[in-house]
Order: sequence, then C-alpha cells, then structure tokens
Amino acid sequence: MELVLDQDGVVAGQDCWIGWRIIREKGWHTYWKHPGDVGVPPSLEWNMPTGFSAGELLYSPPVKVKMGSIRANGNYGETLFLTKLNIPEGLTIGETYNLKAKASWLTCSQQCLPGFADLSLDVQVVGASIPNPTWRKRFEEFRKNIPRTMAPEWQVAAVEDNNMIHLSFTHKNLGEMEKSRPIFFSADRLTRSNGSQFMSRERNSITLRMEKSEWAKEGLNILTGLVYREKGWGDGFNGAYRRIRIPLTNG
Repeated sequence: MELVLDQDGVVAGQDCWIGWRIIREKGWHTYWKHPGDVGVPPSLEWNMPTGFSAGELLYSPPVKVKMGSIRANGNYGETLFLTKLNIPEGLTIGETYNLKAKASWLTCSQQCLPGFADLSLDVQVVGASIPNPTWRKRFEEFRKNIPRTMAPEWQVAAVEDNNMIHLSFTHKNLGEMEKSRPIFFSADRLTRSNGSQFMSRERNSITLRMEKSEWAKEGLNILTGLVYREKGWGDGFNGAYRRIRIPLTNG
C-alpha cells in the first residue's frame, strides 16, 4: 500500500486529492466503511505539517466478501480510497513537505490478520500543478463513480415485517430495462450482511426480502446504505451503486 497524488506538486492555497492505494493478495480482503456482521474498516491517522489537513476518507464501493463462511462488505484485489487534501496559503515554491499517515486494517480469508503501516509521501510546492499521467485518470474515475442518490424516477420503500425487511424499487420502465439483480449494503447494521436477500420481481418493481440484524439499534426507523445493480439504473449516470436513505415503516 502507498499514498499517491494525482498531480505533480501542490499549489499554496489550492486543495487537491490524495489517494490510499491498496493491493491485496489473491483470496484476501479488507472491509468497507460499514463491514456488516464481521470486520473492521481500514483507517488512516494523519500526521500533517502545520496548516495541512485531510478531509473524510472516501471508501471504494463494496462487494460481498467472505471471512470463512461469513459474508461481509469489503474489497478484493486493488482499490483506491480518496480524501481531499487542504493546502495552506503562504507556502514557498520549491519547499518540500512530508505527509505521514498511520494505516491500520484487518485482512481476512480463512483467517484474519490485523495490519499496521507507516505511510508517507513527499510533496513539493509548485507554482502550477501538472496532472500526473498515471494517477489523474484513476482519481477522476473514482470521483465519477462516487455513489449518488437514486433518481426521482425510482420509488424506493422499506417495510419492516417481524424480523424481515422488505426493500422495494419501482420504476415505470423497469420492464424494459436489462434484468439485473440489486444487492443492498447496509450502512447502519439494520440488515445482516451474512443473511440472504430473497428477490421477487413484478413488471415494474423489484423487492428484496432481507433478514434484520440482531445488532440493529432499537427504534431505528431509517434504512441507509448502498444498493448495487450490475446493469445500472437507467438514469444516464455512471456507476452501478446508488445511495439510499429512506424511512422504515411497519408492515
């Protein structure tokens, strides 16, 4: 793993983006910001020069991973996590600053191993930044695919029924879209990451019937998370992931 910048040098007073690149060995995974039934998310603890600061860490969208036989939310292979880097005013061109971060993570396959690393990146102050040919495209692709909210053409509803939650997606043109199964990733542990997501389909709607988690907070009445659909959402936007945050009603 390493820290990478999508430009050569930083400009005083101009924010930029810094990435945390992770390459995992085959068969091993780390976890998403919201791991699910098991797991701990990767994190960075920054140690910045005076005046520098980093924003929220943006995680790559998750896939279903398995720790032994338990399904959770995480990532395999190579990913890039991004955060915005705030550059102070008044820096002198030609000066070099060292950005440091202590990384921690949990990687799992049939067993789990905690990991820690001290990461650092030297950045030089320049008068005008030049896009890095290796990383600028990767960063732009990440930002372009940051999950957005569902388009208003979609009606999304969640109903709690005993120990099950029914999540439905309705669109007047769903019957004309390519068939693709949605997968829900909970951001509040309301549903089990290791539970089944039973799907039923009508002409213009799809419903997922999911097991409620025994770790769900009492009285939680909002369902929050990401929903994935391989063929997209027919709304003209990039990416297969959409954010949802909707009321949870009793049924």
